[in-house]
Amino acid sequence: METITVKKADISSAFLFYGEMKKVKKLIPILVLVFILGLPGIAFASDQQKVIISFDGAIQLEELQDIDYEVIHEYPSIHAVAVEIAQEEIDDVEALNSVQYVEKERSLKVSVEQSNWGYSEVDADVSKSLGLTGEGVKVAVIDTGVDKDHPDLNIAGGKNFVEGSSDYDDQNGHGTHVAGIINAQPNDIGTIGVAPDAKLYAVKALDQGGKGNQIDVIAAIQWAIAKDMDIINLSFTSPYASEVTVNSKTLADIIKEAHSQGIFVVAASGNDKSGEGQKTDDVMYPGRYDFVYSVGSVDQDLERSYFSYGGKSIDFVAPGERIRSTYVGDEGESTYGYLSGTSMSSPFVAGSIALYKELYPNYSFKQIEELLFDNAKDLGSKGNDSSYGHGFLLAPASYFSDVDRKRWYIDYVNRLAKDGSLEGYQDKTFRPTNDITRQEVVTVVGRTLGLDGTKRKTKFEDVPSDLYSSGYVASATDKGIIQGYPSDRFKPKQSITRGEVAVIIENAFGPFDSNKKATFSDVDADAYYADEVSALAEEEIITGYADGLYKPDQPIKRSELAAVLSKVLYENLR
Repeated sequence: METITVKKADISSAFLFYGEMKKVKKLIPILVLVFILGLPGIAFASDQQKVIISFDGAIQLEELQDIDYEVIHEYPSIHAVAVEIAQEEIDDVEALNSVQYVEKERSLKVSVEQSNWGYSEVDADVSKSLGLTGEGVKVAVIDTGVDKDHPDLNIAGGKNFVEGSSDYDDQNGHGTHVAGIINAQPNDIGTIGVAPDAKLYAVKALDQGGKGNQIDVIAAIQWAIAKDMDIINLSFTSPYASEVTVNSKTLADIIKEAHSQGIFVVAASGNDKSGEGQKTDDVMYPGRYDFVYSVGSVDQDLERSYFSYGGKSIDFVAPGERIRSTYVGDEGESTYGYLSGTSMSSPFVAGSIALYKELYPNYSFKQIEELLFDNAKDLGSKGNDSSYGHGFLLAPASYFSDVDRKRWYIDYVNRLAKDGSLEGYQDKTFRPTNDITRQEVVTVVGRTLGLDGTKRKTKFEDVPSDLYSSGYVASATDKGIIQGYPSDRFKPKQSITRGEVAVIIENAFGPFDSNKKATFSDVDADAYYADEVSALAEEEIITGYADGLYKPDQPIKRSELAAVLSKVLYENLR
């Protein structure tokens, strides 16, 4: 059987630091999980061969009754089974009518490039400020296992698929490092992960020496599907991705099955560990498969890392050089280390997806995918390209899908949404450029002031007791915050103007004293809103436009109201 070796040192350009990282502990080469499919020229010690048998329909082991075999794994979701049989029996199995194909076992390898600047670079700190931590999202890290006793990790569970290992504990370090990028805890020690409250599952498919089997990885993915994971991270690749003969149909099938269940599968794009440049015209497998998000690496200048594989199948890039995360020391102790490689980039994307899943729990797979593309910072050539894909994926920066992180009003909207003063719509949009109605403004102000919003009768004929805003309209009327129009009408669904908002803000949160009159050339000194506009302008709560006008009769936008109310409540935002 073909095997692979995970080394903790391959390339002389990367260093690993332990503990507080005060000194270099050991020189380490690029650790990138490498998926070796079908290494040629390796002799076997016996005529026994591990193979995957794919059946046409359900698994039919009774068809093998005349063949001496041992079952290793069953994959019912894709109608396949991994068995060990004699080499000479393979042709007989392939000849069975119920068998679609027989695929020889292939070997796996971890090969990694040997703070966390990436945490803030992907805006995970911004997401944290919004209260987003990945809570409730299940992430499976299929790797060398995870250090189950590491004080900086919170493991929800796991499974071991490596023969000879008793559990999913990590004796290599690679899986622990990957896990920390996603899950390291905000506990004032070590480092912090992108999604620390995500439910992390350690799925061990590679042993302490980095040796593993493709059949175990397939079994691990099947386990993740059965356990209803939301995200699967695969930080391993194939150096032989250009050879069609090593493209595993079984692995592709199980990944397709994961996708059909709504699971996001994220994988490293691959590393050039030879220093001689990329050997293929595309990313390595499994990142090249359909339904996998392939992730390349960039440095702190957001330039493509010299070792990072690209190609038409690359989807995103993420931090991948000198990433500090949880690790396992030479004596098996829990520690921290700096590693480089696309193996480190993949979990940044997996963690960011967890944050989007938390923020939009009812979104479909396609809707989340569109958010990912929309929130990728374009790098390199304009649009999707072979070096950076859709770009550098950023974590959520707003509670609302239509509030872009580059817009001037994002901080105001976020602040009010976080404290509950301002809400969006059921579809998780805010619609910042929409006008806002009179009843909406009264509701926002009433909620902010803690007024009684219980629906009830009001003095206005056009505000019936069953209208959602009736309680706040009644309370605001009693407090002298609002007045209606003649004939006892309030016009609740009419867009409110910038001048009217100034009056309501002054009545609700004032007084704001001002000795000025007519701050803006289009605000007449005798207008009913003139004093309020002047006072709020002097307090830097309201501003005009670039042409020096206030435009008091123009309907105020939802984003503009967010700015005004935020500045009233939080002086540091003025």
